[in-house]
Amino acid sequence: MNPWIVAAWVVTIGSVSGLAGTLLWMRFRSRTNRNMAEDAAGSGFSFERYQVMERLLSSHELHFLASQPDGARDVRKWKRDSVKIFRLYLGELTADFDALHAMARRMVAESETESAEMASTLVRQQVAFFQARLSLEVRVVLFQWGMGTVDVAPLLQMVEKMRLDLSQLTPAVAQSV
Repeated sequence: MNPWIVAAWVVTIGSVSGLAGTLLWMRFRSRTNRNMAEDAAGSGFSFERYQVMERLLSSHELHFLASQPDGARDVRKWKRDSVKIFRLYLGELTADFDALHAMARRMVAESETESAEMASTLVRQQVAFFQARLSLEVRVVLFQWGMGTVDVAPLLQMVEKMRLDLSQLTPAVAQSV
């Protein structure tokens, strides 16, 4: 059999399998996001749950560890482990923001009134969150290299404000729909 035909079949089967897998993943993710949005807008989102992020990369522990014997090795291990945990929290916070944002977009789409202003607000919120997240990631890398500190408060406040705004809008939208 011609090797070009075999290669073409392999590429075709791989492409079809990849497309099918992607479509299944997107369908599962949209269901998960819908459930997460409802949880996040209700009682599932907890601002307090993410406040540990503010203490996780604190310099107080660094100073203590550095003063101990073998402090340099302990500091490196602490930074590595703390950054891993911080990034896990950051991923969950991003997922909560995405879920809240998806619910807000759905509410705007289902609203009977013209809501161009609300749609533009949602776009601005999404861009602001992306910028704040990117800035935070840069500060985490700099922190790992021993430069600067990490302040997650603006990102937490942004998500909490969106949750509060959404919880205030939910009854009004539910009555109009």
